[in-house]
Amino acid sequence: MKKILTLIGLLVIAIFIFTNAELFTLIWKSDLDSVIGTLKENLPLTFIVTFVLMFVQNSFTIIPLILLLTINVAIFGFLYGYLWSWLTSVAASGLIFYAARNWFQELLSKKLGKKWKDNVEEHGFMYVFTGRIFPLIPTSLINLAAGVSSVTFKDFLLATALGNLIYFFFLSLIPYGLLTVEMNQYSLAALALLFLLLFMIYKRVKKKKNLRIFRKNR
Repeated sequence: MKKILTLIGLLVIAIFIFTNAELFTLIWKSDLDSVIGTLKENLPLTFIVTFVLMFVQNSFTIIPLILLLTINVAIFGFLYGYLWSWLTSVAASGLIFYAARNWFQELLSKKLGKKWKDNVEEHGFMYVFTGRIFPLIPTSLINLAAGVSSVTFKDFLLATALGNLIYFFFLSLIPYGLLTVEMNQYSLAALALLFLLLFMIYKRVKKKKNLRIFRKNR
């Protein structure tokens, strides 16, 4: 059932892009004034287009993420634009995860190589999470590699939701001039290092606790 629903979702998105080719051409050319003006006149179309754009970005990473957030923030305002960007990113990532796992497992396993799959499986939640808040790895690659790995959908979705919640907040400040791209990179670097430090402390405490339990039960 999941395979059928995933396939239907992919076909609907493909048909929508084809039937609205002119609008997507404007987005590709980064003609934001024309795009925002068109979308503001049709709210239902806005929700569909912005979701499809986020799906494309999460599939191929050919559209700058900051462009999508700028469109959403310009139309919905900072808070709702930020939340809508976050929500669509999580939904799009989940759909791509399922598509990779149910329809393209064999093909992607060969294309991505064993290295990416092993990295995701070894680090699981942390690999996806750090990839979201410190995007040195393309979003699309994380989605596809996770889809063909043994990582559970629950861990993938939780790591994506938490990581994007943080990262998108910083990105949403840029269209308002409250943060520059350079400052954003430094902020995320500091945030990533802080989280890794806390995670290492957590793992150390957990290891000591498990060791005490093991010794007690001997």
